Amino acid sequence: MRIDHVIYAAADLEVAAAEIEAQLGLAAVAGGRHEGLGTHNRIVPLGGGYLELLAVADPDEAARSLFGSALLAHLERHGDGLAGWAVAVEDVAQVAARLGTSISTIARQGLRAELSGLAEALREPFLPFFLSRDPGVLDPGAGGEAGGITWIEVVGDATRLEQWLHGAQLPVRTVDGTPGIRAVGIGENELRTG
Repeated sequence: MRIDHVIYAAADLEVAAAEIEAQLGLAAVAGGRHEGLGTHNRIVPLGGGYLELLAVADPDEAARSLFGSALLAHLERHGDGLAGWAVAVEDVAQVAARLGTSISTIARQGLRAELSGLAEALREPFLPFFLSRDPGVLDPGAGGEAGGITWIEVVGDATRLEQWLHGAQLPVRTVDGTPGIRAVGIGENELRTG
């Protein structure tokens, strides 16, 4: 189990990419459109995880999907900023069985992954969702030279998070406040919301 990526909600992908490049000196690469979710992305490879810049591509389609509607709500309430995170696992079905969560599929331009815990992570944004990419699907964070995701700071129930992660030792710290993801360490830099 490892931290796979952090989601940065963006009203406009190009603007967000320019802001991340100006703030951290990191360039975003093309991502794509998620099938049936009304969302699209750009990827900032970090060389050990990645930052996913996520925006609404089709508001009507987004409103009809769990993932898209959560993004719309986040942008309406908070604007641009850190919105969630994902953990890569070998077997997402095993995690789903342990947690009693459903499994869904996300796809964009031939790339697929199975997800579990997404609905719960959207309701309790300090929790990550879990993913397993299809065999042969490369890690979008590979190739980056930013030093990877070194830590995550979330606001939420530390005991709930530990149980959710089944005691896995990940570089995550919890603090008090309104539940969500507050900051991410990228190499020796950090990206913070609020």
